[in-house]
Amino acid sequence: MVRAKPFVMGIVSGSAAGALYVLFSTPSSGQEFRSNAVSKSKELNSLLSRTGQEGKQFTNQITETSKETLSLIRHLSEDISSSVEGWKQTIAPHQKEIQKYLEQIEENLADLEEKAKQHRTSGNEETPRN
Repeated sequence: MVRAKPFVMGIVSGSAAGALYVLFSTPSSGQEFRSNAVSKSKELNSLLSRTGQEGKQFTNQITETSKETLSLIRHLSEDISSSVEGWKQTIAPHQKEIQKYLEQIEENLADLEEKAKQHRTSGNEETPRN
């Protein structure tokens, strides 16, 4: 936004300089020169007025677009947060159930390891036969 103002001012001042150059470089009588000067002055004022209005419209459009984008991002963020919370609530019972099964499996494995260890130390270990 800060860079747009010098750009617009450059266009305006360049247009004014060009208009003055053309105005003063054409050979004409005094009355014709004054008539041309008034006409060109009106054109320049009209151009400056239109440029100012377009600049304001552009600024308003950017402001409105920024507000809409910010609102959209807020709503999107809220929707994502809501979805994540819903997902967490949906998987929570399953997560607890899976955790319970994993703990049972770990206990069973520990029991099996203990029984295998006792079996080896008691000398009842069978040797594989070919």
